[in-house]
Amino acid sequence: MIRPVGFFTELSPGWGLPEDGSIKDAIRPTGEPDEERILNYLRCGTEIWSEMSAGPDVLDPEGPTMTGIGSLITDGTWLWREDLLHYVAKYHISLPEDFLEHIRSLKYTAPKVPESRLIDIATEDLGISLD
Repeated sequence: MIRPVGFFTELSPGWGLPEDGSIKDAIRPTGEPDEERILNYLRCGTEIWSEMSAGPDVLDPEGPTMTGIGSLITDGTWLWREDLLHYVAKYHISLPEDFLEHIRSLKYTAPKVPESRLIDIATEDLGISLD
């Protein structure tokens, strides 16, 4: 089973995955000491679902529109929305400690995810029909 991260209540679509509560509760004044490396990891995951969707920053609705907000990225173990990068960079959103440990144990290098694993995630975890 894939482990979702950053699927906050305010973010849509949620893909039917467990939510991490309100994004407002995850805001911090500063990020992790290695936040830039964490952001790079999030950026370098494998895209599993691409959407042309656009929407506002849910914490700053008057700000610029963000694109691709419903797109999904994975490292084969964890799954996150593309806009998670924005929220971590701008608001230093807290991430689960076991996710951070996972990133650090891989020395901030997202693994290449085999196509067979991507298919399993899409069909089994996300319920996407490939027919």
